[in-house]
Amino acid sequence: MKAVFYEEYGDISKFQIGDRPRPVPGPKDVLIQMKGAGLNPVDYKLRNHWIPDWPQALPIITGWDVAGVVVEVGSEVQKFKVGDEVYSYNRPAFDDPEHAPTEQVIGVDGCAAEYVRVAEWKVALKPKSISFAEASGIPLACLTSYQGIFEHGGLQPGQNLLVLNASGGTGSFAVQLAVNRGINVVGTCSSRNKEFVESLGAKVIDYTTGNVVEQVKAIFPNGADVVYDCIGGDQTQIGIDALSENGIIVSIAHFTVDSLAAASGKRGTAFLVKVSGQQLDEIAHLVDEGKLKVARVTEFPLSRAIEAFELLESHRATGKIVLTNE
Repeated sequence: MKAVFYEEYGDISKFQIGDRPRPVPGPKDVLIQMKGAGLNPVDYKLRNHWIPDWPQALPIITGWDVAGVVVEVGSEVQKFKVGDEVYSYNRPAFDDPEHAPTEQVIGVDGCAAEYVRVAEWKVALKPKSISFAEASGIPLACLTSYQGIFEHGGLQPGQNLLVLNASGGTGSFAVQLAVNRGINVVGTCSSRNKEFVESLGAKVIDYTTGNVVEQVKAIFPNGADVVYDCIGGDQTQIGIDALSENGIIVSIAHFTVDSLAAASGKRGTAFLVKVSGQQLDEIAHLVDEGKLKVARVTEFPLSRAIEAFELLESHRATGKIVLTNE
């Protein structure tokens, strides 16, 4: 099968597009014919070997987000059948005590390939109302937001949420998920994205004009109960300063946010998004009910994967970049 992979770590020149063995599903696996594979920054971070502590083995087929059609099922699979249209976040669950013993290392079951083997528990039926390409842009970004604001932030209806970079992939999902739960949302973005973020249901603060903390406090006088930080850098401290007395900042971009927040007498946490077919099922229902808008996708065929990664790594893309299977 055709796949995008690398046999040594390094820059984008290390990517190859070529043949790899077609995976054979185990008893509890499904084999998906890829129709869309969403790209994420973690893909090139792994290729550059910036995360060496995670279990991985060369050669590595890149990609963790997939949408497609089930073409084979293992003998013990119960939820899915051949022909089902599905999607998945297929990261190896090396951090999950229940599933880690049966998981492959990073690279064996990457999603930028014609066929992808996925454990049944990681899979959900894709939203019916959107394309495969659109569906493949959802899993990592939306699961991150879902877990970040609800599980780690503990947000409840009626509370206040500040999203730093509300126009980005995960930030825009966070806005919508929170609004659907009856949470008051303020999001930061630039003026060019103001209408988009407002259309999702958030009040907008243009981070390029004026003091962000003062603007937040003008809307939330006691501060935000949860700050969801999708930017990192200097913005993390701004998020900490915008917290309420008992609030918490959840960051996906600043992995020492706990100590940084503690220095200001506040709480902070960072996390690694976990795999969850069950949460993807809930997200699919929200999409089909019209309660969750998906990001705009830019599609590249598998044969042009290098161009797709050039765009991703340029940081100039809007929305999600997706590979499709010709």
